[in-house]
Amino acid sequence: MRQLLCTAWILTLTPTLGGCPGPHYNPKLANTHYLIGADYIRKKMPQAAKSELMQAVKLDPDNSDAHYLLGVIFFMEGMNKINLLERVQCLSGIAAQEQRQEANKEFRRCEKQLLEVVRLAERERKERSDALNYLANVSLHFKRYEESISRAKKALTNILYVPRHLSLGTLGWAYYQRGDLVGAARELRQSIFHEPRFCVGRYRLAQVYYDQKNYDKALEEVKQVTEDKACPIQEAHELMGLTLIKKKELEGARAAFDSCVKLNPKSCISEKCRRYAKRI
Repeated sequence: MRQLLCTAWILTLTPTLGGCPGPHYNPKLANTHYLIGADYIRKKMPQAAKSELMQAVKLDPDNSDAHYLLGVIFFMEGMNKINLLERVQCLSGIAAQEQRQEANKEFRRCEKQLLEVVRLAERERKERSDALNYLANVSLHFKRYEESISRAKKALTNILYVPRHLSLGTLGWAYYQRGDLVGAARELRQSIFHEPRFCVGRYRLAQVYYDQKNYDKALEEVKQVTEDKACPIQEAHELMGLTLIKKKELEGARAAFDSCVKLNPKSCISEKCRRYAKRI
């Protein structure tokens, strides 16, 4: 039917009909490439997956699931480049600038794919909160805080969206980056209410409490993160040390900074923790 409509457009030169399939349009073959790509992702072979998924969207631009997985791959590649910049090594100068530019390219590719997912979903009156949450994090990366808040809120309008804690965590952190500590605390409390073991959300809530100078609550939250072996968040150990300094517990602070360094000695955060420890 779609091919017939596009043929009619060509014959009548009607300018209002868009979305005509290209000469290689083949949804069935596209779905095969999508399934192979999804299987490669399960096998942790992202480059092979990316090749298959790009074939899928070429053969069928309306394959939203292929667009989504491509977006996720590009997002993870962006995060990997940021981690190389800040965690695997602590790059500086031109090297850091170039690495950040490469990461930004990946996040823009991610955004392009996921915006297509959302567009296709809206056309079919479906919800894609999973794509919206990734988009909210892309906006957060580019410091487009109002946009991040809007995208996270839109993700949360779907009452069937199960991992609500993820979007609540993104929303809370966007409020924090915007300078709204009250809004940040509210949403981050909700995130750990929905998932008590959401250690990123709990660390972020501790950071909000620290900035509000509520050091007792900050310590209560951050201790739950640093004592959980499933949550190796280096920033949490740094925050633990800073909070203990505020509470005049200097030996505990020094121990927190030491554990911060041990988690990842080559990261930029380790350099900060070493400096803090020397000042005690």
